[in-house]
Amino acid sequence: MIPPLIVGGNVITLFTGFAKTGVPGVGILAAILLANMMEETRESVGTLLPLLIFADFFAVGTYRKHTDWKVVRRILPPTVVGVLCGALALRHLHGQRFDLMMGGLVLFQLCLDLLRQRLKWNKLPHHALYALFFGIMTGFTTTLGNMAGPIMTLYLLSVGLEDKHRFMGSMAWFFLIINVLKVPIFIAEGMITPETLLTSLSFAPGVVLGALLGRRIFKHIPQTPFKVIVQVLAALAAFRLLGWLG
Repeated sequence: MIPPLIVGGNVITLFTGFAKTGVPGVGILAAILLANMMEETRESVGTLLPLLIFADFFAVGTYRKHTDWKVVRRILPPTVVGVLCGALALRHLHGQRFDLMMGGLVLFQLCLDLLRQRLKWNKLPHHALYALFFGIMTGFTTTLGNMAGPIMTLYLLSVGLEDKHRFMGSMAWFFLIINVLKVPIFIAEGMITPETLLTSLSFAPGVVLGALLGRRIFKHIPQTPFKVIVQVLAALAAFRLLGWLG
């Protein structure tokens, strides 16, 4: 009989694969559910990272031709700075304090983007300081908890990546690069160990199934509702982190 932990882990990581190739935003469910299922939060974060990289390869393989490298190159340098800041804070900021901070940041960017659209501040997302701020926040939060998807989602939408194929291609390459950069940090912090790698391997089938399912469903998602779907999922993720959803 398959142990309940492995069954539950594969059900959870199905969301990881599905988010990378289908609907961005649902991936944060995997991070939250895995942290709830495993006794140690740091262990769950370390277990999830190799699975995210595995799913990133699926996404890159599917959407690599649609990547907007101009946008990716603009946000990558400040994100690397954020990763380094996150590495320094990793030993001190965990649990509820992190969740509140991340949820607040996602809601802040969502409100900022809605205000930008209403007041027609169309040049704001293309300002260097805009990319600097949200790049650092993305790098910081992805290092602490693998939960920067909502922030990056809203950033890409605000700079005009509303075409769903360009959006997915840019997300795929961006997170593959950043997640690979995080590996040495997680190893140094003892968050990735031979034991966590074995657990990651046992959860990998769920990623494969989710990625294949997401790729199939993505084709049938109309372009117009796509932006609304990812914004709503990002907002729900923020509400969950803030404890406003059970």
